[in-house]
Amino acid sequence: MIKEKIKVNNRPYNVTMNEQTQMYTMRLRRLYQQNYSDMDSFDEVSSEISTTVNNLLKHAVSPEVREDDMDGVIQQLLKMYEKTPQRS
Repeated sequence: MIKEKIKVNNRPYNVTMNEQTQMYTMRLRRLYQQNYSDMDSFDEVSSEISTTVNNLLKHAVSPEVREDDMDGVIQQLLKMYEKTPQRS
């Protein structure tokens, strides 16, 4: 488990990366990489991204992330995930 403090827009957040939150982050990364070639898949992938983001923020970050900080927090979570040694 990794615990880290981050700042987004000058607001502090506590991040906990455990197995569950790493899975959410990996899923989010894969969803971002998917092809949005047709509207049907765009709507489906967008919905999955929204659900995954909400779960990730709920389980990995405290206090609750303000809407205007969301993008910055997600970017930092993705960077943390990339630095974390991955299991095969």
